[in-house]
Amino acid sequence: MVSQKCFAKVNICLKVNDKNGEYHDLESIVMSVDKYDVVTASKRKDDKILVTFVGPYAVTPKVQEETNAYKTAKLFKETFNTKGVNITVKVNIPNCSGMGGSSSDIAGVLGAMKKLFKISADMKPLADKLGSDSGYLLSCGFARTQGRGEIVTHLKTEHRYYFVVIYGKNGVSTKECFRIFDEEFSSNKKEIDVDMVEKGIIDGDLALVSKYTGNDLYNPAVKINPEVEENLNALKDLCPELCFMTGSGATVVAMYNHREMATWAHSKLKKKYGKRVEVLSFYNPDELSALDRLFGYVPPQF
Repeated sequence: MVSQKCFAKVNICLKVNDKNGEYHDLESIVMSVDKYDVVTASKRKDDKILVTFVGPYAVTPKVQEETNAYKTAKLFKETFNTKGVNITVKVNIPNCSGMGGSSSDIAGVLGAMKKLFKISADMKPLADKLGSDSGYLLSCGFARTQGRGEIVTHLKTEHRYYFVVIYGKNGVSTKECFRIFDEEFSSNKKEIDVDMVEKGIIDGDLALVSKYTGNDLYNPAVKINPEVEENLNALKDLCPELCFMTGSGATVVAMYNHREMATWAHSKLKKKYGKRVEVLSFYNPDELSALDRLFGYVPPQF
């Protein structure tokens, strides 16, 4: 039996460009955060795949074959001709939150099964087939992603960042969000300069980031779930260097250079939001300890 942590992410900016075939070309600056699901895998003697979801945000699927975790295990099994597997996903990342939960689980299942069956192959080609951000979430860190998310350029910054996140009571469907974007908002977008956002994060200049960042899916997300705007306004009142919605919602994020400010902001929100507000920090796999590398998440070498 092996376990694999699979981390959440935040999109500091998200620019939606024209469609390339069925999907939009996207550009985003992303950072992984220290919130994660845990995938546990064990071998079976037969060829079956069994997936179980547990944890605070677990939802029992009507058809497990339609879940990303099952599809990932099936593709891995077919690709490397392995026996069956039992998969348990402890779900700590809220569903439909814009933090990459289902894509992260793809990365987690691939990582767990790679260790379980001692496969040396690169998992990124499989991840890219299965989910838009899954290739990035194999390695996490600070990156620029393009295309459907399969083009990943890893970046470095010496700065520490802290995030106060408010999860929505209800999620936002990514498919529905893009549909509304195409129908109502594609011709009226904020100008987003991804190069300047990247520079600001590298330099620790969040004022620069705030000037040039944006999320083209914000307006359609608010139309689906108006609490996104309400929660974002609550964060803006707490002196963040930067405020944004991640992914297609419904999570909103305040970004700080100092943990003390993030902790203070959390204290102001906790009474109203309870467990729906958290303080997270940038998860940098380059800073993993020896014990983490032995027992926890180990990013693959591309």
